[in-house]
Amino acid sequence: MKKIMTLAAVLALTSAQAADVPVFGDINYFYQQNELSVLGDFNTSARKSTTGGTTYEARGYIFETQFTYGVSDKINAFIGLDYAWDLEVQDKTTSANADYNLDGLANPELGVMYRFMNQSSDNFNVDFGAIGRINVQDAEDGESTGQASNDGNFAEARSALELMGRVGKKWNEANEWQVAAGLVYFKDGESTYNGVGGDATVDEDSSTDLYLRGSYQYRPVREFMLLVFAQLNRVGEFSSTTEGFGKETQESHYDKDYGFTAKYLFTDNLIGRFNYRISHNSDIDLKDGSEIKDQTENAFGLGVEFLF
Repeated sequence: MKKIMTLAAVLALTSAQAADVPVFGDINYFYQQNELSVLGDFNTSARKSTTGGTTYEARGYIFETQFTYGVSDKINAFIGLDYAWDLEVQDKTTSANADYNLDGLANPELGVMYRFMNQSSDNFNVDFGAIGRINVQDAEDGESTGQASNDGNFAEARSALELMGRVGKKWNEANEWQVAAGLVYFKDGESTYNGVGGDATVDEDSSTDLYLRGSYQYRPVREFMLLVFAQLNRVGEFSSTTEGFGKETQESHYDKDYGFTAKYLFTDNLIGRFNYRISHNSDIDLKDGSEIKDQTENAFGLGVEFLF
């Protein structure tokens, strides 16, 4: 009888420990050696802001992808590729101006994550990572005046390097949390302003952003997950000089991002996703005395994640 009771206690303890171990779909899950994850989200996006009394809205579709490979149980490497389709900029103040598009690829993303601590042996999951976003094509902005317009593209003029760390824990089968902080350095770059009256070169200076993000996921049953997050961004002071127009400097400010993702595990290696994100951005003071205000951004859509 004692042996049976001892065996039952060991099995119960093992089961409880296993329930706390992050698995596929959890925010603290770290891909194991030779595992490959392919994630794709298709979101509709809308951004709006007002500058000098004119309100602009950019509305379209963003296809976001990420490919993650488990180099080892402690090292994950990933590539991200995003594409904007039918991203149309409208002058909402007047219907006299034509629309123009900012379609195309964003700067590709290359990154690596290192699992420094694992909750199975160290009580918490602690990761460190580095992410590079590389400018591989000329960045272009568009313009419209009356019914004349020139399109731009979705590329960013400045390459960027992000250094980040995160700590988290799955404390039972249904609940887990994660906190992340990072620094993003933007290298100086050059873009082209495709003006109706002629092109102009834009020199963009370097700058540094900081962020802090908190996430929580509730998984009441194995198949269903609900992730919520909030992120505070400190956007550093940034200057650009447009040929023929002079220098413009945006003062540092704080932006806030919120969102949730509802996920459903269809099979052991396939997750369906519904995403929603919203941003409340601060008014930006410009050194010439004007400002960019009433900035809002939201996106929602569907996605899938495969594990191979």
